Amino acid sequence: MAKKSPNHNVSRIDIDGATGTKGTHGYQVRLMRRGKAISKFFSDSSSKGKGKALAAARAYRDSMVKKIGPANTGPHSSPSTRNTSGIVGVRRREAIRETDDYIYYHYFWEASWTDAEGARQKRNFSVNKYGEDEAKDKALSARKRGLAAAKRGKKA
Repeated sequence: MAKKSPNHNVSRIDIDGATGTKGTHGYQVRLMRRGKAISKFFSDSSSKGKGKALAAARAYRDSMVKKIGPANTGPHSSPSTRNTSGIVGVRRREAIRETDDYIYYHYFWEASWTDAEGARQKRNFSVNKYGEDEAKDKALSARKRGLAAAKRGKKA
């Protein structure tokens, strides 16, 4: 697993002000837990310097993570409420194609993941061709292979 940056969940904000004003300069801490956003800004001027603002932001982030717990992003994290399959990165989808005479419905199980280069990858498996269960199994396998290849630094 990739090591987290020492500044994870901490962003630098530099907005130059209008003529004669200081603008906004500092560090923003942003955390999300169970749909609730936690955010706090640490100004360079209030913290008496850029380095002290960064140190304060990191300390706040660490104290909040200790208080609310780490983000659950592992294999047991909850899928989105929009996920109907119950499996992150795998969904059943429907494609409709109309001609002058007919409306065609195509059903697929689709696997998606991000490859080693950061590009989104997708593979579709037809329910008509494989049947419901086999198409879903193939989508699950394709996602697992794609994630494993990305972890090794290769394209699937």
